[in-house]
Amino acid sequence: MKKINIDQLKYDRILKAALNQFAKHGYQKANTDDIAKEARVSKGLIFHYFGKKQVLYERTISDVIDFLMEQSDDLVSKKYTDLVEVVIHSTRHKIKLEQKYPNQMHLLITAYAQKQRLPEEVQEKLAHYMEQNRAIAQQLLTGIIEQLPIKKEVAQQDVIQLVFGVFNQITMESLQLLNAHPEVTEVKQMQFLTERAEIYMRILQTGFIENKAEDK
Repeated sequence: MKKINIDQLKYDRILKAALNQFAKHGYQKANTDDIAKEARVSKGLIFHYFGKKQVLYERTISDVIDFLMEQSDDLVSKKYTDLVEVVIHSTRHKIKLEQKYPNQMHLLITAYAQKQRLPEEVQEKLAHYMEQNRAIAQQLLTGIIEQLPIKKEVAQQDVIQLVFGVFNQITMESLQLLNAHPEVTEVKQMQFLTERAEIYMRILQTGFIENKAEDK
């Protein structure tokens, strides 16, 4: 296969313009003429580098996933005091990413909603990104649970499994929302899930059975 000589500056401009156009218009409506114009390159150069629009789209999504995975380090470095704080901070982290990198977040959300149409390699990368986020959540939640004054008759591992079950339920509800409503492209549009998550976690920490002894 013949090696393609790449002008890195032009290549990077193409990817930046592609991110902007795909995030703004979606794959179907975005066109290479606008991408070429924004990147200040010829349309022919785009096809020379990527072959076709689909390949450019796949490369753009792949780069976005790599970039957002790097941003997760902040979640692990922070010290947390309770389960509710983990949920709240995680949500704020996502909103912060959306405010700072709106195109990347928009493209990721829309790509997940349409993941069945993407090549298997990109689907696997999306799945890996979701799994990494779950692993981070597991690490954070386990760290908090290990510090909690759990009742002697309750096994710590049972608490961990219960909390993970609730956390996974919240994640599943988020994904169901994205699948059912592909028009949802912003994390703040899922704010009600954040509020529900906070309620779930507070019930887990404080219980839901009224203590009759304390009322006497």
